[in-house]
Amino acid sequence: MKTIPEVNVAVLICSSDGRRDVLERVLPSLFKYWPDCPYPIYVGLNTNYECGPKITTLLAQPSEWRKECFEQLTQTNETYVILVLDDFLFQRPVDQSRLSTLLSKAVDSNLQYLRMLPLGRSILDRVFDLVRRPADVDIRAINEGRPFYSGLQIAIWNKTHLMTLLNSNGSIWDFEHKKHPGVTHYAITGRPPIYYSHLVEKGRWLPYAKSLLTHAGLPANLGTRPMWPKWMHLRLVLDKVRFYVVGYANH
Repeated sequence: MKTIPEVNVAVLICSSDGRRDVLERVLPSLFKYWPDCPYPIYVGLNTNYECGPKITTLLAQPSEWRKECFEQLTQTNETYVILVLDDFLFQRPVDQSRLSTLLSKAVDSNLQYLRMLPLGRSILDRVFDLVRRPADVDIRAINEGRPFYSGLQIAIWNKTHLMTLLNSNGSIWDFEHKKHPGVTHYAITGRPPIYYSHLVEKGRWLPYAKSLLTHAGLPANLGTRPMWPKWMHLRLVLDKVRFYVVGYANH
């Protein structure tokens, strides 16, 4: 397996001035749980702001997420990008050794997208997997009929491919279903190198945001941004249970 120059890979945290309150509360988890990150770290904003040590701010004109992210990417020189959303709270120390191994596999195989979180699978799909997938396979292709084919979980992207998808119409939610002819997306099947949770849904803090920040050893003052009522937490749990039992309707 060939060695990858670390400079060829960057971490990009997508944000904007309108979400800087989220960034300020969540970004310290990256410093805490990934202090030895060997890659350049960029944060996308609209105006200059000191985010922390070893952080480079990339500026974009205020617009929609897709256009801002595209403009921010044009300011980077790396070939591969580990894309992170600004509300992703890191919850455990990053397994840098495993991340480097997965990155090497992605580059060796010229993968355009490698999701750093295993795909959710229903009970039936798990049973089929015991038969159809060798136990030692660490990466699998994502079925093109599956929703969230370009899901914005933490993933390794070929920057050119990412920019191609960003240079199309639609919202951030539309983006997650984008495909490019002839390009296969992949996901890991085993242990994730990064454990994290997202804390904001449609502009509001999720009900468990305070408890997760506290558990991560960070201040739990959420400021003036509104929070979803507790029923949202129940809905998310029920969605997970429903998927676990029946999976996606069209997958």
